[in-house]
Amino acid sequence: MPSGFTTNPAEARGRNYPWRVFWVLLIAALAGAAAGIPLVLETFEPVLRSAPRPSIPLPLLVTIGVAQNFILLGVIVWLGLFLGRRLSLGAPLLESWLYHEKPTVRARDSLKSGSLVGLAVGIVLLIIILPAAPHLPGLPFVTASHAAVWKRVLVCLYGGIDEEILTRLFLLTLLGWLGTRVFQKQKTRLSPATFWSANVIVAILFGLGHLPNASMVMHITPTVVGLALLLNGVAGISFGYLYWKRGLESAIVAHFCADFVIYVIGPAFLKT
Repeated sequence: MPSGFTTNPAEARGRNYPWRVFWVLLIAALAGAAAGIPLVLETFEPVLRSAPRPSIPLPLLVTIGVAQNFILLGVIVWLGLFLGRRLSLGAPLLESWLYHEKPTVRARDSLKSGSLVGLAVGIVLLIIILPAAPHLPGLPFVTASHAAVWKRVLVCLYGGIDEEILTRLFLLTLLGWLGTRVFQKQKTRLSPATFWSANVIVAILFGLGHLPNASMVMHITPTVVGLALLLNGVAGISFGYLYWKRGLESAIVAHFCADFVIYVIGPAFLKT
């Protein structure tokens, strides 16, 4: 399997910026963020209920929040695509479809790999989570298990789209680009050593990034930190590898499938 999906990085760098891909990913990210709201509101309802009421009208607060997300996600998507073109990273299936070009990666291989890896990751994580859940009653997974199925399905879209855009398209690409500038004399392609270093770092950050929200509903202990690093480390490294080999679309599919196993199927096995 080749390391990367574009055979000519210099050609990719010379093309115009893929604005069509940018707008599709930005709209998808905004939709994904909206899809996660119903479950988030239910999971963190006790915290939200006890929080002080905002001093500005709710419609204005929502407008400000949407504008902030639009700008932040816009910067993330723009920079991820911009730097990714220098490393042969990005969304190859989406770009080839929008620009009517021959795909540099087979759609069947990309989606199949994403589905199989995502299901495998979801099963492995569920095997780890289920024995630990009774000892961690505040675990967001336990709280989310009581929510309606449609809310749990929608939150899988948030994980698959938004978290992959943030962690893989943006953060992994950024660290990979910095690694090529600092450690590689040949800067036209992301080397395996640079990729794996960036992938592990992003996986760790991905795990730690879940702790602030978890701290709102449970006490953070060394066990909780270790569990977060283990679960999200396994997932993050796997999704990062797919991003490198198959493209962002494969990583998104994998993340969605893993979350579906955990949040939609998993609660059926949870002992309450």
